[in-house]
Amino acid sequence: MRVRLGIGLTLALFCLASFQAPASAQTDNTASLWDDFNHYVLIARPDLALGIGQKLLQVDEGNLLDVVEASSYIDYDRTLYRASRVDTLTELATQLKQKIQKARIARSRDTARILADIRSLAEGARANLNATQRLRAAGEYATPALLDALQDDSLKPLHPFVLAAMAAIGRPVVYPLSVALPRLEPVQQGQVAQVLAEIGYPRALPYMREVLENPTADATAKSIVESAYLALARSAGVPGNVSAAELYMTLGQNHYESAARGDALPGYDPTDDIGLIWQFSRERKLTYTPVPGAIFGYVLAMKSAHRAMELNPHLAPALSLWLAANLTRENRLPADKKDLSYPKDWRPAADYLQMAGPLRQHDVLHRALSDHDSALALDAIAALRQTAGTDALINREGTIQPLLACLNYPDRRVRYHAAFTMANARPRSDYPGSHRVVPVLSEAIRQSDRQYGFAIARDIETAKALAGILREGLGMQAVGVTSYDQMIEALRGKPGVDLIVCDLDVDATSAMYKQRVDDYRVVAAPLIAMAANSADLASFNAMFESDPGVFPITRAANLDGIKPAVELATQRYAGSPITEEEANSLAMEALGLLHDIAQIDSGIYHAADAEPALTEALGDSRGDIAIAASRILAMLDSTEAQRHIADAVMAATEPEMRVALLNSLADSATQIGNRLTEPQIDKLLDLVKTSTGDLAQAAARAHGALTLPASDVVELIATPKK
Repeated sequence: MRVRLGIGLTLALFCLASFQAPASAQTDNTASLWDDFNHYVLIARPDLALGIGQKLLQVDEGNLLDVVEASSYIDYDRTLYRASRVDTLTELATQLKQKIQKARIARSRDTARILADIRSLAEGARANLNATQRLRAAGEYATPALLDALQDDSLKPLHPFVLAAMAAIGRPVVYPLSVALPRLEPVQQGQVAQVLAEIGYPRALPYMREVLENPTADATAKSIVESAYLALARSAGVPGNVSAAELYMTLGQNHYESAARGDALPGYDPTDDIGLIWQFSRERKLTYTPVPGAIFGYVLAMKSAHRAMELNPHLAPALSLWLAANLTRENRLPADKKDLSYPKDWRPAADYLQMAGPLRQHDVLHRALSDHDSALALDAIAALRQTAGTDALINREGTIQPLLACLNYPDRRVRYHAAFTMANARPRSDYPGSHRVVPVLSEAIRQSDRQYGFAIARDIETAKALAGILREGLGMQAVGVTSYDQMIEALRGKPGVDLIVCDLDVDATSAMYKQRVDDYRVVAAPLIAMAANSADLASFNAMFESDPGVFPITRAANLDGIKPAVELATQRYAGSPITEEEANSLAMEALGLLHDIAQIDSGIYHAADAEPALTEALGDSRGDIAIAASRILAMLDSTEAQRHIADAVMAATEPEMRVALLNSLADSATQIGNRLTEPQIDKLLDLVKTSTGDLAQAAARAHGALTLPASDVVELIATPKK
């Protein structure tokens, strides 16, 4: 979709010379209502102002704006503010202000109004001032008509006024004018470059530099652009020898980082929650494509990175930036919206990431971890798993190791999938961080659809109260403790920590924080540090300024006080809740990989490290998980593992489960011999004697594998069943 603003400019300018809104009886009535509303607010009669204000809300937006702009009540903003301070008028005042603002924005962007204002620029000082103010309100929407006027030789007398208006509008016109700059005719190229230098916004630099690097550019125009470029580069502190490709890449990085921080970018229209992507056509026309506001910054980053690659195909960081921006754009595009800027013949973002190879995939993963972007991290990990060999997974040209860093990442999905990828790679030699893979697989085995939180406080009553808030108000499985060591003890058997709430004094909180940093089981969990007073809050803010995973708040004793911080922390750092179906899938994948590790025994990963989690899984209510765990335990040279399998056999109630567990017990005995206790052997023999069918057969096999006395068999033959 391409939106065109300027049409038939020369004719329109003169046809619209007398442009103004017609008066009507409706307008007169609205004017009377507006005057009465202002009057009653100012004399403190909210009862009378309320009914009149409600009538004003029913008035057409354009008619209301006509009345407001013509009214003798010039300082109406103050009146609306005063009304907003009265309980009965608060909502009404807000609605009226929004209605007027919406009408003002719509009118400022109206093509006919813009054309009329451009004509008015040359009609004297007052007319120029008023027209410039309205064009400034129109912002970037006025740029196509202004540029059309500048390119129209029949309007040369108007050109100085147009250039002055562009400079007066300022930053909003920089992006569209910059896009047009490299493709303008020489005269307009020089004029626009001077305007951009006067505005002084560095966003124009790569476009100016592109003109300077173009061997076919007009020499005179290039000289003017060069002067403008050097002036702007000096003010921005940019070295003079930077290439256009590098400048475009830097611009794209700035767009990406601003979007990741949630900053509003020039070109974003909050009224309609859209961003404008500008392009300049061969017909010398400036047009835009609207994109959803949620992806605007990432589309801008893609555009800049794409141009950088066109100018320098060997600029690898530009490709990494483009890949990350494209994936994030796709991830954050609202389900009910479309990205009209994405070419129809382009592939899904994941295809390009896979094609780019491990080095670029690691770049994307590194950016994801830096921005705490779990969705992007999972995209990068999935690509690495599909395309990277063992060495490529754990090496990044001798620099940082993003995939290894994922093993300590707050979002469990990221931790799990990183461990799955590294376990599946089957490395031939040990590497830094390899010891973390099996513990993370163990976490995945224990994974359920529950979230786990801990509350640490100076006394157990407060700790329990905070845990109750997490449990009852937020549905977490929460435990209250009074020390870090108690938390670690309570953590046994749990898949991880989603949140820690700390209500200690400053020194104790600092000490706990330092302990936490050295423990992979809790270092990734977001921390809410509760301050007893404003002084403690200031200390926490200073102490944790560089750690975005810590959230200082004032002490709260109820859900309303703590919930906003909890929701922000879990959303930003722990990821969305894992569903029951997903938890089962993650656990089964971890078990499958541990089974492979136990079979191969490479000496790098050790399935025995997962024995506590596997033992616990024997009692899991999910039968397939319990059976899979028993099969891995059967492969371990562990007396305890075999005995736990035997206990699980006796604890099971379903015949099919018992058969599967008995088969695992037999496999264990085949591997390491009989390690059962006498009571366990007695229970097994009793099962052999009393069972029938498949269960009897499985029990008999286990008996034989355990090399129990032949007399048991003789007794079974000689003693008929009752």
